Amino acid sequence: MMPYSVIEDFGIGKKDSSMNRMVFVGAVSLFLAACSRREPLVVRQFTLREIDPNWTEDLMIRGEIQKRLYGAVEWEEREKRKGQYYSVRWRANPANGEVKIRFQYQQGSTGSRVHELVQRVAPDGGTGVVEFAITGDVYAKGGPVTAWRMELSQGGLVLGEEKSFLWE
Repeated sequence: MMPYSVIEDFGIGKKDSSMNRMVFVGAVSLFLAACSRREPLVVRQFTLREIDPNWTEDLMIRGEIQKRLYGAVEWEEREKRKGQYYSVRWRANPANGEVKIRFQYQQGSTGSRVHELVQRVAPDGGTGVVEFAITGDVYAKGGPVTAWRMELSQGGLVLGEEKSFLWE
């Protein structure tokens, strides 16, 4: 007596196995392509509220706090590091010249007034990371960032944009 097979039960024979394999490989390829992130602009933000890295047991957050407070010895220096940090990973064609990353934001105490910070970078290798920080007196007087927009451009052409939900 032959062993029972689920494949035989559904009427799938040996002739269909190569077709099934191709469908499976195609589905896995589509899934992996959808998961890869090749966007020209990726923004990661972090808010530093506590100057004591031991307030949390999460090692990733503790490491991020220690990174932001590195070199700040006195209490006043640590207080000035409180604020919001935006790390921007960008990708551009190095042959097209200088890259411009523009950060526009609004703060809680300044109402609808839009502030702007710009960094210009030579596209060595086509990728890079820049950081924008809203800290110190700007953060203490203006309050937390409520809405923001990040734009990557090169040669007058906008390559990518990322913005917060509250940005108009």
